[in-house]
This record gives sequence, C-alpha cells and structure tokens, in this order.
Amino acid sequence: MSILEDQHTNIGVHDEQPHNNKRCLAFTGKEAARIVEDPTQISELLKEESTFVWLDLAEPTAEDLQLVQEEFSIHPVAIEDAHLTHERPKIEIFSNFVLLVVHGAAMVHGRIVISEMAIFANKNYLVTIRQSPLFSIKNIEKRWSVHAGPIPHTAIGLLYVILDTIVDSYFPIADAYDNRIDRIEAHLFDSKRKAQTVLKEIFNFKRDLQVFRRAAAPVREILAPIIRGDVEPLDAGIIAYYRDIYDHVLRMVDQIDAQRDLINSALDVHLSLQSHRQGEIAKQLTIIATIFLPLTFITGFFGQNFDFLVKTISPEHIFWWYGVGSEIVALVALLVYFRYKRWF
Repeated sequence: MSILEDQHTNIGVHDEQPHNNKRCLAFTGKEAARIVEDPTQISELLKEESTFVWLDLAEPTAEDLQLVQEEFSIHPVAIEDAHLTHERPKIEIFSNFVLLVVHGAAMVHGRIVISEMAIFANKNYLVTIRQSPLFSIKNIEKRWSVHAGPIPHTAIGLLYVILDTIVDSYFPIADAYDNRIDRIEAHLFDSKRKAQTVLKEIFNFKRDLQVFRRAAAPVREILAPIIRGDVEPLDAGIIAYYRDIYDHVLRMVDQIDAQRDLINSALDVHLSLQSHRQGEIAKQLTIIATIFLPLTFITGFFGQNFDFLVKTISPEHIFWWYGVGSEIVALVALLVYFRYKRWF
C-alpha cells in the first residue's frame, strides 16, 4: 500500500515545515521510540548494543553533515557522495556501514521530479539524508508502526520500509504515464492538432520516461546484494519482504520498457502519417498541375491565333465550341485516366 497521495496534479508530494529538517529517534527495543534532542549525544547512545538510532536530515547544511561524520564515524568520501546532488542510484559497502543512494519520484504539475535520498545503514543506526523533502518522514514512521509485528525495529527493518515507500512512489507515475501514452496516441490521428505539437509531446514524454527509468531501474542492483546477504545475514522472513520489493521493481521496469516501446512506435506512426500526408498533398498538387497543362496549351494556342481562327472558323459559335470544347474534353480525359490509374 502506498503512502503517497495525489493532490490535484502533484502525485507523491508531501510538504514539510522548514524548521523540521532534522529528526533523531532512539529505539531500545523495550520501550517506545524517544526523540533525541541533542544529536551530539548519538555517539554515546550507539555504545549501547541494544540501542538503535535513526537520524533524518532534509536538505542538510555543511554543519549537519559534519555532525553525521563525527557521531557515526562515516568515511569522508561517503559524506561527499551524500552531499552531492544528481548522484546516481547505487549501493556501496564500507567496513562499518553501507551507503545507499536512491531516487524517489513525484509528479508536480504534470512533470516528473526526482528526489535523492542517501542512506547510511549499520546494525545500530540508520541515517537518511534527503536533498528535497518529497516524502513525509512522519508517514514513513507511521508505515513502520503498521508493520511492527513482522518488520523488526532494526536498521534492516527500517531500510525495508523506506525502500518500499520509494518503490511504491513509482506506481502512480507509471499509471499516469500509461494515460499520457493513450492521449498521445489519440492525438496522432487528430487532424486538428498540429504535427509539431504532437511531435513535441512525444519527445517530452520520451525525456520524462528516460528520467523515470534512470531512477527506478538501478533499484534492482541496490536490492540484489541485500537479498544475497552481502550487507548483513538476514533471516528468511525479512528476505521475503525485500524480495517483494525486488519483484515490484522488476514489474515497474518492465512497465517502463513497455511504455518506451509504445512511445517509439507512436513516433514511427507519427512520422509515417506525416510522410503519407505530404505524399497526398504532393499528389493533389501534381494532379492539379497536370490538369492545367493541356488547358494552358489550348488556351495559349487559341490566344496566339485568335485573329486567324476567328476569320477561318465560322460561324462564331463553332469557334467557341472548338475552343472551350477542347478544354472540356482534355479535362474529362485526364480525370478518366487518373481514375483508371487509381491516383484518387
């Protein structure tokens, strides 16, 4: 079940107050989570093996990242990756923690917006760093509490909830893209729409779909080492949940690839239709030019010899029968020939 909401044209967007960009929770396993007011005490809390700490940062400052590096003993290279925007989705295993970079997605005013999240995971802590707060951390907490039975309150359990939330954010966008393809296909055969407008719609969709695929497809490579146990040996129960996310990602990527094939086919159809329409126009212009060719000759012939013909051909109505009649005969003969050749 997705926690994402469709608010008018904004799919998957959750507003968070600017002052709520830092949140730290400590879990002991015996009591409810408590808020850690002073993040500088995190390193002391982590000395207790039964304590699990979750620190969430939205749009962190340099001071926030320095705090993370010091309190959790994070490698400076990993901190730099977490601070960079437009970092590719990936998973990197360090000696004392794992770094994951994942991309959430949302539709804002009809355009896809990618939100990066860096995650530092250890058996005693989880640090989430979001460059733009598209996802409400409170909803992730609520979702985690719903799975309180089967999903343990550990780093690997929370990581599952976060990844599942991000993958679920892809489905409303994929459904919106299916509808968008249907509209584009309908516009292909709409003679009232300009060809340039339809072509622009197709290329805009191809660009958005490529952005969407770059966000969704790498999640497979992120989940694979977790399922294999390269990150931390997992029991069969929790592995089943991660496999469920993996299946969802595979289905999502297949849907994106199918959409890509459809939009490429739509582009081919559009180009074929434009070529066909241009051919029809050229054929019609050729027919008109061909019809006027003998008419121009006859008119020119009679015009150049007007005085001679008027004196030679009599009475006058015979002259007009020759002049106008020859044009009518030429026109009818050409039309019969075009029809015989099935040119129209």
